[in-house]
Amino acid sequence: MDIWTVIIAVYIFISIAAITMTYREQKRKSVKSPLFSLIGYVLCTVWPVTVAAVLVAIGHGALVGKSSSS
Repeated sequence: MDIWTVIIAVYIFISIAAITMTYREQKRKSVKSPLFSLIGYVLCTVWPVTVAAVLVAIGHGALVGKSSSS
């Protein structure tokens, strides 16, 4: 099993968990707006990518402000 398979599996698991929690919250609060439901579900699938991008940027020192002179 290569690393990309693991990464994609974890991403799908996180997205499904977030979508499930969003669905349950909307059902509990009786949300009737299809637009807000769609926005919620789309954001559930997008936010893990944003977190991963920030972590990669931090890991590479892009956000730390390292200078190239030593």
